Amino acid sequence: MTAQKRSDPPHVDAAVSARPTFEITEGEVRFEIFVQPNFNQLELSSVTSVLEAANEIQNRLTLRWTMCSDTPGLLSNGNFLVRAEPAIKSDFLKDCLIVVGGKGCAASGWIRRVRAMQTLKKPVILFSDAATEYTKSLGQVDHPIAVHWRDIPILNEIGDFSDLSTSLAEYGRGVLTCSGQGYALEATFNLVSELLNPQERSDLASILVMDTARGFHREQPKGAAQGNTFLEGHLQKALNLMEETIEEPLSIVELTKRVGVSTRQLERLFKIQLNSSPAKTYRQIRLNRARSLIVETRLSLLDIALACGFSNTSAMAAPFRQAFGVSPSQLRSEKGQG
Repeated sequence: MTAQKRSDPPHVDAAVSARPTFEITEGEVRFEIFVQPNFNQLELSSVTSVLEAANEIQNRLTLRWTMCSDTPGLLSNGNFLVRAEPAIKSDFLKDCLIVVGGKGCAASGWIRRVRAMQTLKKPVILFSDAATEYTKSLGQVDHPIAVHWRDIPILNEIGDFSDLSTSLAEYGRGVLTCSGQGYALEATFNLVSELLNPQERSDLASILVMDTARGFHREQPKGAAQGNTFLEGHLQKALNLMEETIEEPLSIVELTKRVGVSTRQLERLFKIQLNSSPAKTYRQIRLNRARSLIVETRLSLLDIALACGFSNTSAMAAPFRQAFGVSPSQLRSEKGQG
């Protein structure tokens, strides 16, 4: 199953793709930023930076925000602390709800608030892991949804999510699902821009030192190579092929043929730019996918081994332990998935 690729907005029912509008009360727009333990610091700082800058460049509107959580008080992501107020069921909703991603992101803490905001036709934005958890809660996708590219293979292993978009963000049923991470600042900029006039948008971009903000329907740069302008062309192509053939790995000889270079040339490229070899990098890509499937799904270890190009669990276990310091079965037990 593959994700849906879109360069232009998809043709969907207007009621499904309609964007909710901001409600402005007495010159204020109130944002609720929902955070949970191990939140994504990049996404959180991106949101608050845009809101702060928007207040700085104009005085027509005041953008206020409150951090809320189902585990209120001081929350940590290991390096950074924030204080969050309690989120009480679906009460005390603001004008816009933003849920940041992170390793501790769990839909059970905020899904009622999302539903309530949808009913009120108020804007909701879900970043990265939050978009993925929202997708899982639906069980079936019947409207445009974008998640971070790394989560698409995982979702397709646990259900029929073959229509997921590979765009940076998508509006569907009043919710903006977003790939998040480094795009969080641009997505928040695009969202807040709806409240600003052209001159204010220009001033906001200047304050943030942005020369452009990618639109929601731009394709995500996926994997170690796709869309990556930091790597040499042949190396990009090789990494892209590795990402695409995890389940049925190519031999290094076949890989070099498809890339269009000699084995020696490819090994030299990997050594110079990645300080690794093609074989080691290929294996690490497969092991990373295996680790994600062990943590994020309930697939059997045998199914995971086969999905990642290993003949059986034993063939996967030794390199997995070498790479991550634990065996696949130990990691699964640690995550409480038996």
